[in-house]
Amino acid sequence: MNEIPHLQTLFSGTVTSDGNTQSTPVKCRWAKEATFFLDVTALSGTLDIEIQTKDSRTGKWHKLATFDQKNGTGTDEGFIEYGIGELLAVKYVVPGSATFSLNVYLKG
Repeated sequence: MNEIPHLQTLFSGTVTSDGNTQSTPVKCRWAKEATFFLDVTALSGTLDIEIQTKDSRTGKWHKLATFDQKNGTGTDEGFIEYGIGELLAVKYVVPGSATFSLNVYLKG
């Protein structure tokens, strides 16, 4: 069954240390395509972003994609077709502080 395409937020806020959204993942089992929109509005230092998917058999999170390292404000976009998995999360590494949002547009 295809669902209506929709936009989901993977993360939005300010961080001052490394972290992830594995405890609040986005469900995407039905999706065949995902377009990611990154918007960095404030940054002190650098920011590394990794999109993760969960292996439902082992319960472990795996790297699905990454954005190029950010060292200033701006926007970026990424696209994945097939092999998205059932759940999506974001892992971020920031030695300073960052304010950013990462949204995903899912399409069945």
